[in-house]
Amino acid sequence: MTGPEKTSPVTIFVDGTSGISVTGTLDGTTLPELNRSVTDFFELADTAQIEVLTLDLSTVSACDRAVCAAVRHAQSVCADRAVALRVVPSDAVRQVMAPRG
Repeated sequence: MTGPEKTSPVTIFVDGTSGISVTGTLDGTTLPELNRSVTDFFELADTAQIEVLTLDLSTVSACDRAVCAAVRHAQSVCADRAVALRVVPSDAVRQVMAPRG
């Protein structure tokens, strides 16, 4: 007998023509999945046709500082491929990424 199926608190959709959409919770436990998705995007997409990767975080409902690491990873992967990065943040993402003063 098996236990209940464990579901991820995040859903990541990779559209090979425009970018990556993230819904749910983005934290240290879900960060590796998002980082893999960013890398996979460039392996699956026709990168010769892509000038901008959109990282749509507008439906991230909760996050911690891992979101900063996710954006840095995406920036690095995009820079290696001469592709611009566009981040669409949710209010939760905006709050975490806001400069602290």
